[in-house]
Amino acid sequence: MRFQLKRILLATTLVCAFAATSAQACKLGLAGKQSAAPAVRMPLTLVGDPDKMPPHEPTIVGLWNSEFLGADGSDFKGFDSFYIDGNELLIDNSAPATDNVCSGVWEKTGARTYVINHPSWDFDSAGNLIGIVVLSETITVDENGNRFKGSGSVTVYDPTLSTIVYQTTGTFTGTRITAKSSPL
Repeated sequence: MRFQLKRILLATTLVCAFAATSAQACKLGLAGKQSAAPAVRMPLTLVGDPDKMPPHEPTIVGLWNSEFLGADGSDFKGFDSFYIDGNELLIDNSAPATDNVCSGVWEKTGARTYVINHPSWDFDSAGNLIGIVVLSETITVDENGNRFKGSGSVTVYDPTLSTIVYQTTGTFTGTRITAKSSPL
């Protein structure tokens, strides 16, 4: 099976190479006319890698050192990853036993502006589910693409989602982390 797949791939490659050479040799069938312009070769780049992509509007995609400062004095920090497919992953500075890894989704709503919906479980130190936390954010990435800021809320529901146990509004900020970042 593996050998047969290799033969099929080799045959396909040879046919494509022959067809391309033949098309160039016959000037794409335009006998006596000027040949078509050669194809432009584009370097292969990794999607979402800002060091290898052409200049573009700054995006939320990437890794961020983020912080929430609540109007009530609450403060939490984390490493927030935003993926090109609209998913988000946050690892915050709370104790792992209380569930410090959670995910969410984001959507672009304007120039460098995004909304994030981030649900999470909340456990006590004994591992009992005590609530469901929802972070709702609207943030804007700066013109350089290295910082974001915005506002939103943190709402904690009881495990049945029938009662709001806690709620506060506040500000969200973030600094981009790159492969070349100095200490955070």
